[in-house]
Amino acid sequence: MTLRVCKCDVTKANGMNNLSYDQKLSLLHSLLTLIRVDNIESESEVDFIYQLGKKLSVKKEDIDGLVDKTLEFSPPKAEHQRIVLFYTFLLVMKIDGVLSPSEIKMCGDIGFKLGLNPFAVQNLLETMFANPDKKVPAIDVINFFKLYHN
Repeated sequence: MTLRVCKCDVTKANGMNNLSYDQKLSLLHSLLTLIRVDNIESESEVDFIYQLGKKLSVKKEDIDGLVDKTLEFSPPKAEHQRIVLFYTFLLVMKIDGVLSPSEIKMCGDIGFKLGLNPFAVQNLLETMFANPDKKVPAIDVINFFKLYHN
């Protein structure tokens, strides 16, 4: 099964560059944890994380240093930024073409830690996997969460 990853730049117009340096490190650390949770670390996953770090102006040596660190997950306060972060996790989960139950569970847990509506997170994950292309455009993700917004 081939999974397609949206080639959009998740850092532009979504406020990810407005994250503090510690929040950027926290995000990258969590993404590194995600790619290791299934015990399969692909070159494309690692490359994506380094490219994201570069776009976020995080030093390569700081990313290298995250491997052996324990960092507390520190999400941004703005909901639109948290939705973008969740979308980033979905993208990384699909890069290697292997969707393990442990990755799916971790993405659900990340959605919870981001304070996103749990019904929206669960339904989005189900919708994404029901889609034959296993792809959900970024704008659809944002609109999906709007449906669950009070």
